[in-house]
Amino acid sequence: MSSDTQTSNGLDCKSMLSWDEITECCNIIADKISNDDLVINSIVGLSRGGLVPATILAHKLKIREVMVHGYHSYDDETKKRDVSNVHGMMYQDVMYDLMKGLPGRNILIVDDLCDEGVTMKGLVNRMYKKFHKGVVSISTAALYCKDRSVFVPDYTGNRCDNKWLVFPWERT
Repeated sequence: MSSDTQTSNGLDCKSMLSWDEITECCNIIADKISNDDLVINSIVGLSRGGLVPATILAHKLKIREVMVHGYHSYDDETKKRDVSNVHGMMYQDVMYDLMKGLPGRNILIVDDLCDEGVTMKGLVNRMYKKFHKGVVSISTAALYCKDRSVFVPDYTGNRCDNKWLVFPWERT
C-alpha cells in the first residue's frame, strides 16, 4: 500500500491508497471475471465507496447498466457499526429497477471494502429473498477484503489486515 500513517507508538493505523492501487485491484477483478467467462448484465455499486470501482469495472467489462444501492453498516458520525442492527441500513433501493429484466439476470455487486462483511452479506441475502435464489445470479466484488470479514466476495482485488484504509476519493 502506498503510504501509511503511524500512531505515536509506531503501529500502522491507516493506509492511504493510491489511484494506481485502485486501478490494479480493478484490473485484477476484471481479469478474474473475464477468465471465468462470467456475463454480467448489471453492476450495482454500493454507495458511497463502491461507486468509483463500479464505474471503473463497468468500463473495463463494457457494461452499460450501472445502478446505485445505498446500504451501509457504519454510522457516519461515529464511524462505528451499530451492533444492534445486524443487517445494516438501506437508504436507496435498486430492487425495482433490477426486477424489470428478470429472470436470468447476472448482477455484480461492487464495493470498495469488505470490512466485516455485514453490508455485502446483508444485501446479497436481501436480494436472494426478493428474487428467490436461482431467478438471478448474484456475484460480488470488492477492491479489498479484510482478514476479519465474515463474508468473502467472489472477486477481490486484494486481501488486507485490519488497518484503516483511506481511498483516494475519500481525501478532501
